[in-house]
Amino acid sequence: MNLSQLIKDNSEITARFMDIYGTSLVILADARYRILECNQSLTAALHLSQKPLGRFLGELLCPLEQNEFNLVLSQNKNGVLLPQVLQVCYGEALYRCYSFEIQEGFLIFGDRFESADNEVLESMSFLNNELSSLSRELSKKNRDLAEANRKITELMRTDPLTGLANRRFFQERFAEVLALAKRKNSALAVILADLDHFKAINDNYGHDAGDRVLQEFASLLKKNCRTEDLAVRFGGEEFLLLLPQSTAAQALQLAERLRGLLEVANILGNGITITASMGIAELAFEDNMDSLLKRADEALYQAKKTGRNRAVVH
Repeated sequence: MNLSQLIKDNSEITARFMDIYGTSLVILADARYRILECNQSLTAALHLSQKPLGRFLGELLCPLEQNEFNLVLSQNKNGVLLPQVLQVCYGEALYRCYSFEIQEGFLIFGDRFESADNEVLESMSFLNNELSSLSRELSKKNRDLAEANRKITELMRTDPLTGLANRRFFQERFAEVLALAKRKNSALAVILADLDHFKAINDNYGHDAGDRVLQEFASLLKKNCRTEDLAVRFGGEEFLLLLPQSTAAQALQLAERLRGLLEVANILGNGITITASMGIAELAFEDNMDSLLKRADEALYQAKKTGRNRAVVH
């Protein structure tokens, strides 16, 4: 006769033993972890006067390694029984529990740890706390690293003096904008702007004054750009505006507005007028970045050649 047959033949004796044995728990819970039946050992472990029927099991027994109550089923595909450690809530008693899914919900068997087991478990708990602490520190370092990488990427794409995009980022962005414009057959224009007689500003008023002029002109560009536009410090005193879904005529209107605002800005506070010359080109079907910028540069050259402080469309 095997053990299963022995228990089956003596089910009443087995049930009495399981109900009164002081270190073992037997609990029947529904699918929502509400206690349907339990043995007296659970009542005694919880120091209750009667069985906690109808109570949520997670209010009485707490898993050690997770915040929300959830039973780990002990049956696995290899037939090995996997225990879960549960602790009496608001107490120190620990139980090695085995959980099985049955038609009514869950059947849980638990056996209380002996003192030697408790020492091992305390060591495990300490190690778990250490690992949790290290995990939190690692997560913070990963967040810090991600933020540092974001800042590095931003610095690589941004001109430090003006805060505008730099030439490198413009080249990355232009490829995307060009592909979209050609795919949707939409307009695209650029404005290439150059501050007039900028070297004289540096020579006469110092480089700090020159930097202030560059920063104020950059601010002027940003304030008058749409969200989809890109303002770029192209190099030295040269700036560029990338204008998706804009024709040459619309770009000319923007250029004239910017030129007029700069002319009356009195950036240095001494009444000195600062102006800019601008060249405009609109995307043609056969254009790439180099050919479009070349035509904008030719228009800028014409603006300078014909007296400066003006905008010319190629």
